[in-house]
Amino acid sequence: MKLNHINLYSHDTEADRVMFEQYFGLHTLVVRGSKMAIMQDNDGLVLIVNHFDNKLDGFDYPKQFDILHIGFIQKSREDVDALYKRLSADGWDVQAPRDTHGA
Repeated sequence: MKLNHINLYSHDTEADRVMFEQYFGLHTLVVRGSKMAIMQDNDGLVLIVNHFDNKLDGFDYPKQFDILHIGFIQKSREDVDALYKRLSADGWDVQAPRDTHGA
């Protein structure tokens, strides 16, 4: 079985779309105003970020932000550290890399 797509709520779909392109190499397939961006990686995975307030119905992210996350495989620990430094330097609030589950 192969994962087809992931749909994530976003507070700012445009900023998130640009971040996924700039740092993780996804390319944009569709943008629907400020409500949705559909992107794809080189392996065919589709990532959707949406801002559909009318569908939240009381949903709120947990206070521990590391509970909900996605991970991107990098070639080396040095690549992970370099990406972390780029994200941090550009103002993204990211956790420091750590070894978890062999990753």
